[in-house]
Amino acid sequence: MLLLLRILWLPSAVLAVTLGWIGLDRAMGWHGLQLLRVGRLLVLLGLVLAVWCAALFLLIGKGSPHPFVVKTKHLVTSGPYRYVRNPMMWGVGSIITGLAFWLGSVGLWFGFACFLLFVRCFVPGYEERDMERRFGEEYREYCRRVPRWWPRFSRPKTR
Repeated sequence: MLLLLRILWLPSAVLAVTLGWIGLDRAMGWHGLQLLRVGRLLVLLGLVLAVWCAALFLLIGKGSPHPFVVKTKHLVTSGPYRYVRNPMMWGVGSIITGLAFWLGSVGLWFGFACFLLFVRCFVPGYEERDMERRFGEEYREYCRRVPRWWPRFSRPKTR
C-alpha cells in the first residue's frame, strides 16, 4: 500500500498544479464539441497507457515509474516498452494535451510545453545514464532495438 501511495504522489501533484492553471483561462471558452471529444479520448488513452506502464513497473520491474521513489530491480521491456522506450511520457503527455483540448486551457498548453522541455532534458540527462549504470549491456542492447521517443511498430531488423 505504501508503494502504491509513493507511485501516485507525483501524478497527483501534477494534476493539482494542472487544475490550478485551468482557473487562469477557463473563461476563454474556445473549445467546441469536437475538441471536447478529442480531449476526452486523449485523456482516456493517456490514462490507460500510464496505468499500464505503472503496472509493468510494479509487477515486472519490482519498483516504481518514479526513479526517485523506488528504483526498478528489473529492466521493463514488455508491453508498450517493446515499441518505444518512454511510453509513460506518451501517456502523461496525452493526458495533459487531452485536458488542454477538453477544458480549453491555454495554461495547459503552456504546461504541456514545460512538460516536453523537462522530459527532453531529464530522460537523456539523468534517466538513461542511471539505467545504463544499473542494467549495463542489457539496457544498451534495448536502446539499440527500441527508439527513445517515436514508437516503431515493425520488428527490428536482425543482422
